[in-house]
Parts: sequence; structure tokens; C-alpha cells
Amino acid sequence: MARRAVLVSMAADSTIADVAQTLDNPVEYVRRILEKLERCRRAHGDAQVRIGVRGRVECPNYLIEYALLDPKTKQTSVHPDAAYSGSTHRELAPRHIEEARNWSPEEMNITAVSALIGRLRNPRD
Repeated sequence: MARRAVLVSMAADSTIADVAQTLDNPVEYVRRILEKLERCRRAHGDAQVRIGVRGRVECPNYLIEYALLDPKTKQTSVHPDAAYSGSTHRELAPRHIEEARNWSPEEMNITAVSALIGRLRNPRD
């Protein structure tokens, strides 16, 4: 029998932790995001992720970003690294990054995502 999608909406300010229970395969989804975050951190020294809030809640797309501190102004600015498909974990075209309303304004840093995967792998029931 074909699997039917259950329509579940997510809040516009959702994080991965907020939608973890609705993901098709939470541990694998978060593990793949953690891989992308580690790659970004190695390249830029920082990494964070925001999820897409206008797509499928069972495998939302995600945007990997990094923050840079301007030494002159002491201002931190956030820059996109890449956007990825939540179902295939393949990089999306750069045009997907530009549509700000697609992305949650709330991010999770690499430490928070690492803690989340730990909780998913070892739930305390």
C-alpha cells in the first residue's frame, strides 16, 4: 500500500529540535546535517543550520551558514555556505538561499545539533 503523507505544519521559527519527532528518520537526518556543519566549520571556523519552514516537515530542506566577526567594526555577520535538500542531502541551487521567507529565523549551532543527535540516539524514556 502506498504511504500517504500526513499534512503537518511547522511554526515559522522552527528548529531541527522542534521538528525532530516528525522526521522520517531523525537520527540519519540529523547525522547528515552534522556532516555538513562539520565541513563548514572546518572551512570557516563556525557553522549553524536553519531549516526550511515552507516544505515537507518530515524532511525539511536546510541552510548551513557561518558567522564572521569584522575585526574593525566588531560586528558579526552571517553568511550562507549552502542549502541542501532534506530528502537527498544534496546541495540546492544558490537561488534557494535567497528566498528568506523559506528559512526559519531560528538557527542551531553545531554544538546544539551534536547534543540533539545524542538525545535522539539515546532517549531517556
